[in-house]
Amino acid sequence: MIKLMKYELRKQAFSKGIILAILALLEIVFLFGILSSNEKVLGLSIGFLLLITYASILYVAFENIITYSNDLNSKRSYMLFLTPRSSYQIVGAKVLTAGIQVLVTGFAFLLVGIADIGIVIAKYDMLAEIRDMIVTTAEQIIKANVDTKTVLLIFLLLLLSWISIMTIGFFSITLSTTFLANKKFKGVVSFAIFLVINFLYSFITEKTIGGNFSETYIIMNCLYTSCFIAITYFGTAWMLDKKVCV
Repeated sequence: MIKLMKYELRKQAFSKGIILAILALLEIVFLFGILSSNEKVLGLSIGFLLLITYASILYVAFENIITYSNDLNSKRSYMLFLTPRSSYQIVGAKVLTAGIQVLVTGFAFLLVGIADIGIVIAKYDMLAEIRDMIVTTAEQIIKANVDTKTVLLIFLLLLLSWISIMTIGFFSITLSTTFLANKKFKGVVSFAIFLVINFLYSFITEKTIGGNFSETYIIMNCLYTSCFIAITYFGTAWMLDKKVCV
């Protein structure tokens, strides 16, 4: 499993290098705006930094689905699917790798954002009031009677929901490859299957546990999503073993 994850990371290292290069360039522009007191350049750099942050996290989150599709439709598949590893290990490694990359990317951009905000506040005294207001608000939130269990459940649900999207993507691509091998339009069919499965899952969830947001709702949603992840994960691995010829 570890070797498979390392292989996935190496395969996707180029895109991470591009993201890092763009981030470094924007940081240089940002620092130039700070040092030269050029507010126009500073504003543009901050805007692009926000844009690249959202775009990078979104891309990293779905890159594994893209590479999985390429693996099934290119000669590279022989280097992966013909290894002495089970399909369950291969799919699991892809999901785990994607999760690690999203967490690391998000944390890295968070650190950069905090550092940049600190630099801007230090540069412009007028923003010190905003800093004090943020600190005061944070202290009030900490002192408030916040249900830690509910907060953790929400984060768990968000994580499971993203993993579910990932496994549905794998399942849709594998299903279309099974029945539409060598067809030019199977990419469109994969996307259509992806949308249909997501719609059916949302429909079933809404009809069975409702839409009343509560702790019980979150727990039930986590259980539903976990079951759905298991179904799509094992379904994908089974089709790779029995139905898909790579």
